[in-house]
Amino acid sequence: MTTKTPTPKTPKAKKPEVPTATKTHIYFVLDRSGSMASIANDVIGGFNTYLAQQQADGDDAVMTLVQFDSDDVHEVLADAAPIKTIQPLSSAVFVPRGGTPLYDAMGRVITEAIARETQLKGAEEPAESIVFVTFTDGEENQSQEFNRKSVFNLVKGKTKDGWTFVFMGANQDAYDSGTSMGVSMANSSNYIADSEGTSLAFQDLAMSMSRRREKVRTGVAFSAEEFFEAGKTADKDASSRA
Repeated sequence: MTTKTPTPKTPKAKKPEVPTATKTHIYFVLDRSGSMASIANDVIGGFNTYLAQQQADGDDAVMTLVQFDSDDVHEVLADAAPIKTIQPLSSAVFVPRGGTPLYDAMGRVITEAIARETQLKGAEEPAESIVFVTFTDGEENQSQEFNRKSVFNLVKGKTKDGWTFVFMGANQDAYDSGTSMGVSMANSSNYIADSEGTSLAFQDLAMSMSRRREKVRTGVAFSAEEFFEAGKTADKDASSRA
């Protein structure tokens, strides 16, 4: 009896491995509603100082900067642009007006960030380490497309995938507001909506962002739900003045 030799199977071609993320993508969602008018110059100055520090920190970051209000829930000032190319804010660009469609603003940017992540993966491009910052001085009051639950589900889902969400809030309990949208308490912070408080808020963001970027570029492990390793001086300031 002759034994038939099985035909060897052709091994499946391996997909090239996607390198571990070494670049940070900063998504910055900035409240431009009317209530920000009293601290408009402070926000401009604070953001520009924050930006300058990130630009000095190297080329291993890109930024998507979106400002929002009820007249325009999604005004894109920079779209995945190299950090060195981001232009400072000015009083001609940051003009407070309208209400606060916070859920719509966050939901739109998260949805677009997910689409970019999927596109990079499909093109076998290196993944990005994502830090998603929301900076506001008021509570939600104008959203039509997204609600608290839908934003919560988006934030929680992407946190499980390793995204870092940060919530900076004034004139509210930022911990309550942040956690209601899925942001960890450790990544939420209050600040006082005045010159000193706003300056401290941006300082906290800048210092902790630089620490995070250093870990990303050197491959050091970190927790997505523990962003403020450099501390929360704005939050302490808010507590001391309560």
